[in-house]
Order: sequence, then C-alpha cells, then structure tokens
Amino acid sequence: MIPEKGSIRGVARATGHSKNTICKWVEIAGTNSKEVTNYFIRNLDLKSVEIDEIWAYIKKAKKAKKCN
Repeated sequence: MIPEKGSIRGVARATGHSKNTICKWVEIAGTNSKEVTNYFIRNLDLKSVEIDEIWAYIKKAKKAKKCN
C-alpha cells in the first residue's frame, strides 16, 4: 500500500487507519518479508528477465545529462 515516495500519513488518510497502526503493520511486514518471499517465490524456472525499469532509468539519466 505504501507506494514509492509515499508517506505513512498518506496511507493513514487513504485507509482511515491511524499513523501508529500503519507503522505497526509496516514493521511486521519488514520483519517477515524474507519468510513471505521464500513462501511465495520458490521453484521458479526462469528463462528470461524483464529489464524495462533499468532501461527507463538509463534513458532518463541520458536525457538529464543532455540538458546539463
């Protein structure tokens, strides 16, 4: 629920929960993230990888460099 560059207060407003409740759940999620990842992400037989986010970053960096 917390998007990149999002805020705890923004999530609290959007969900109607208190800031302390959101912080508690973020802490629980962080503490258990490895176990959750291991539970859901296993036995993957991947042949290819998408790297579109990397290319978006590179293109943005090149564009910024041209402006300087």
